[in-house]
Amino acid sequence: MTSTIPTGPDDTLVATKKPKKRIRPAAVIGGLIGAIVVAAGILYAIGYFMAGDKLPRNASIGGVAIGGMTHAEATEKLRTEFAPLAERPITVTLGSSGEPVQDEIDPAAAGLTVDYEQSVTNAGVGRSFDPRRIWLVLTGGAAIDPVILVDQDKLKATVAGLAEEHNRDPKDAELAYEDAKVDLEPGASGIAVLDGSAGALSQAYTEAKGNLTGPVALQVSETPPAITTEEAEQVAEEYAEPAVSGPITLKAGAAGEFTITPEMLAESITFSTEGGELTPVLDAKKLAEEAAKEIKKVEAKEPKDATVKIVDGKPKVIPAVNGTEVGDEELKKAVESVITESGDDRTADIELTGAKADFDTKDAEKLGIKEVTGEFTTYYPHANYRNVNIGRAAEKINGTILKPGEVFSLNEIVGERTRENGFTEGSVISGGVFKEELGGGVSQSATTTYNAMFFAGLEDIEHKPHGLYINRYPAGREATVSWGSIDLRFRNNTEYGVLVQAYVNKSKSYDEKGSITVKMWSTKTWDKVTSTKPKKSNFTWGREVDNDSPNCQPSSPVQGFDVNYSRLFYKDGKVAKKEDFFWRYNPTNKVTCTAPGR
Repeated sequence: MTSTIPTGPDDTLVATKKPKKRIRPAAVIGGLIGAIVVAAGILYAIGYFMAGDKLPRNASIGGVAIGGMTHAEATEKLRTEFAPLAERPITVTLGSSGEPVQDEIDPAAAGLTVDYEQSVTNAGVGRSFDPRRIWLVLTGGAAIDPVILVDQDKLKATVAGLAEEHNRDPKDAELAYEDAKVDLEPGASGIAVLDGSAGALSQAYTEAKGNLTGPVALQVSETPPAITTEEAEQVAEEYAEPAVSGPITLKAGAAGEFTITPEMLAESITFSTEGGELTPVLDAKKLAEEAAKEIKKVEAKEPKDATVKIVDGKPKVIPAVNGTEVGDEELKKAVESVITESGDDRTADIELTGAKADFDTKDAEKLGIKEVTGEFTTYYPHANYRNVNIGRAAEKINGTILKPGEVFSLNEIVGERTRENGFTEGSVISGGVFKEELGGGVSQSATTTYNAMFFAGLEDIEHKPHGLYINRYPAGREATVSWGSIDLRFRNNTEYGVLVQAYVNKSKSYDEKGSITVKMWSTKTWDKVTSTKPKKSNFTWGREVDNDSPNCQPSSPVQGFDVNYSRLFYKDGKVAKKEDFFWRYNPTNKVTCTAPGR
C-alpha cells in the first residue's frame, strides 16, 4: 500500500491538524431540565414536609388574617369576622322605569353561603400533594378568596317567591282633584320576574366573593302602562291645572251674570282612561247641581207642570208654564270655551233656554178627567174635633191626581196626625174600646174615600173595616186607618187619569150633622158599578167591662155579626165582573168608666 504525504509548492512537508468534537444543544437542554426537575422535586418535598397543622404566616381569606393559626382556629375566626359580611341581606331591584321596586333577601335562605372549612384548607394548612398548596407553604402564604356554595333549589325557590310577591300588572297614571288641587298618581310598568334572575343573584354573590355591598338588578320583563306619568303630567299642565286656576264668569245678557268657582269645576271634572288616552270629562249635570245657587241668579222662573182642578164645579185643565233656565249643555259649552284660559279671559256668554214642564198641557188633556165615575157621602154627629180632623183630611185629599197605574195611599197623602199637621184629639177605637187620640175621626174620611173608589171601579189594594160596627157606615164597606200600621190604598187601574175631590160641610150645632163627600173624576170604564145588599149573619153579643183608664170612653153594647156583599161591574147592561167581600164585626162591650172623677 502507498500513501501520499501532502507537500507544499516547494515540495516541503505540510503538517495537518486533528478535527475538534462538536457539543450538541439538545444534550445541554436536557441537562438543564433534569436539574430543574430535581430542584423542583427537592422544593416540593421541602414544601410537603414543611406543611403542618398551622397556616402559613401571611395567609388571609377575604381580608381576614389567619396566618399561623390551626385549621380550627382559622375556621372560627373566619366564620366570626366574615359571616356578618356574607350573611347580611342582599338588596334586589326589580324594574327600571318609574320607581323600581326594592326588596331584601337572606343569602342563606337563598342558598348562597360560604364554605369556611374548605376556604381555610385552601389557604395552605395541612400536607397536600396539590402544587398550589405547596407553593403557598413555600412562599409564606397569600390572600385568597373564600369558597362560595350555591344551592340551586333554594335559589330558584327564592326567585319564585320574589315573583309571587312583586309581579304586577301595569298601572296607568291617573289624574283627579283633591280640594280643587290637581292630584297626579304616577303610572307604573308591569313587572314579571324572569327565571334568569337566579343566575344574576348567583353571579353577583360569587363575583363579590360573598361580600356583596350593592343592589342586584334582577332580570324582569316590563310592560309599560297605557297612560304614562309623562302623559298625565302633560294633561295636568295643559288642562287640569288651568281649569281650576280661577273662577269663570258667565254672562246671561239682561238676566245678569253668575260665577263658576274652581271648587264647582273640581267636583264636576273627571279624567277618563278609555281608549288608552287620558281625557278630561266635564259632567254637565253635575256642574249644574254644584252651581245651582249661582244659576238661580239669572233664571227667570221655574217651570210648572200642567194639572187638573175643579173650577165652577167642573174639571178644568190648568196649562203648564214653561220657565227660563240655564240648560246643562249650554252651561257646559260656555264653561269649556274658556276653561283653559287665565285671568280676565275666563269670561263667557251663556244663552238661557226655556225650561219645559215635565207634565205639559197635552199630557193633562190626555188624562181624560171629565166626569164623576164614583162618589160617596157620609154624615157625622156634631163634635168640634170631627169638624177639624175630617176637614183637615179632606183638605189634604182634595186635588189628588192619579195617573194610570198610580196608587193612592191615604197615610202618605194626609200625613201623620199631629198638631203641627193641623189635627187635634178625638175618639178612636183601639183594642175594642173608644179612647182619645190625635186624629180621631180621620177614619170617616178613609171610609168615604173608599166608597167613592168602590163605585168608581178602581182596584182595591188595602182596606180594613172597623173591628166594631158603626151604624152610620154601610156594613162591611168601611176603611179604618192608623199612622204607620193601617192604610187605605187603591190603584188607578184604568187608562185614564183620576182626580180625587173631597170637601166637608161642617156641623154648627148638636142638632145639625156634618158631612164629607168624596168624588172620583175620570172617564167611565164601566157602565156602572154597584154593591149588593149586605147579608148579615152569625150575630154575637159582648159583655160588661169596667175600665179605669183616664182616657176611657163609656159605650153601650152593640151586636157583632158577619157580613157578605159583592161589587158588581156592568158592561152593556150585564154583570161583566164580580168581586166578593166578607167581614166579621166583634160585638161592642158595655164599657163603664171607673177612673176617679168619672
